Amino acid sequence: MTYKPSSGPNQGHGRNVAAYDGVDLIYIDGQVLLPERYPDLYPELYKPAPMAKPELLPANDNAAGSPSRSELLALDWNDWLTKEVPLREKLIDPIIPQKGLIEIYSKRGIGKTWLGLGMSISVATGTDFLRWKVSKPRRVLYVDGEMDFAEMQVRARDMAAAMGVSPNPGYLRLVSADMQESGIPDLASADSSGRDMIEKTLRLGTPEKVDLLILDNLSSLTDAPENSDEAWDHMKRWFLSLRRRGVTVIFFHHAGKGGNQRGTSKREDPLNTVIKLAAPRDYREEDGARFEIHYEKHRGFYGADAQPFEAQFRDGKWTAKMLSEEARMLQVAELTRQGLSVRKIEEVTGHSKSDVGRLQVKARKQGLLGQKDNDPGTGTRDG
Repeated sequence: MTYKPSSGPNQGHGRNVAAYDGVDLIYIDGQVLLPERYPDLYPELYKPAPMAKPELLPANDNAAGSPSRSELLALDWNDWLTKEVPLREKLIDPIIPQKGLIEIYSKRGIGKTWLGLGMSISVATGTDFLRWKVSKPRRVLYVDGEMDFAEMQVRARDMAAAMGVSPNPGYLRLVSADMQESGIPDLASADSSGRDMIEKTLRLGTPEKVDLLILDNLSSLTDAPENSDEAWDHMKRWFLSLRRRGVTVIFFHHAGKGGNQRGTSKREDPLNTVIKLAAPRDYREEDGARFEIHYEKHRGFYGADAQPFEAQFRDGKWTAKMLSEEARMLQVAELTRQGLSVRKIEEVTGHSKSDVGRLQVKARKQGLLGQKDNDPGTGTRDG
């Protein structure tokens, strides 16, 4: 706490007078004294009106080695390298770390909610899912802003039956906009009431604290224009605050007509993982929920773990298989058209450099890449 000495006859002789919420304080040799405790010594400052005792810090605010609220903690090099912090476990290994921020997006009707339900049940029960491992049960809160409750109920029953598991009480809870009298307030508003309501259901600071928050989806849970940087800033600050308090966040979003996610590009900046769901070229309506899973951003996992694959939920059963050669070629062609370098395509897809070059050549022979697209083995954009 910083005390600003006031001017006047009370300064000098080793004492200053400062103000705290309109109440004068005496500052003498590194100690802060309340005038009401010393009315005989300082009658000119004594104020008999009752007052709440402020929380006072020692003269040396950093004596204990901790910064005040007005300062940032800066670690020296040795502390930076040697400070012991708990290892971040994986909620879903390898794609979703503890305290992670994850986006999953696709065009409408691809299967986002089916995937979200599968993920939520797997985390809540500690059950492996698709190509991913889940080590133990964790508490999940699923917030749905789009579907009617009756359909969500049917889907949840079907999913639990297909996976052959059922979460224990308190491990998987649903907040459905359809069940709220006034819906769910805008989560991206400058008014934090919607975010505050969600936080209350997270049970932060209790043994029942939620480990994973799933928001399905941004379009139905926020009212601001999707390309608004200001609106996203409210969400970003909230997500980062939840991460500091140990909550992992997965949010679902829609893709635009071109297949890329809608709205501001700033959304990806703090994220650990970005997953795109895409319909296979040979998709048929009778296939049910069938989609390709592509990792567009993947901090902390690479190579084979980052390879795209196909998932399908049909006839009460999930299946997963690696993408065909054609599907991998189409993926590389799309990333090449976006201007990504070979090195970045390697990172995004998990393919080797030679495979990327080979698939680019194949795509050119089929007319999927033109002369204006990057030549094999080159590239311009690493972002």
